[in-house]
Amino acid sequence: MYVRMTFFKVKDGRMDDLRDMYNSAVIPAHKNHKGLRFVHLLEGLEDRSEGISVTAWDTKADVDAYEKSGDYEMLVGKFQEMYAGTATLKSFEVTASSEPILLRIF
Repeated sequence: MYVRMTFFKVKDGRMDDLRDMYNSAVIPAHKNHKGLRFVHLLEGLEDRSEGISVTAWDTKADVDAYEKSGDYEMLVGKFQEMYAGTATLKSFEVTASSEPILLRIF
């Protein structure tokens, strides 16, 4: 399994707007991508302006296909006016899990 995480900060008072747009644009945009496990928006508890968008994918090929689709760039562009600074994308492979069956399937 593979996970992509976009780390960001929003301008003061914009997290509600970002969450609304995430629910109306990001989640639906991912529904037709092969291998998608989930899409989550995480909001900071200590710093309410911090957030992370998390997607999980079955295989590296699924991640690669998503990256080639151009959807990520299109979606990030929709949020630019809300960001305080630049969002940072990081990708990871899940190598240990409390659900070991997940690692054996793929």
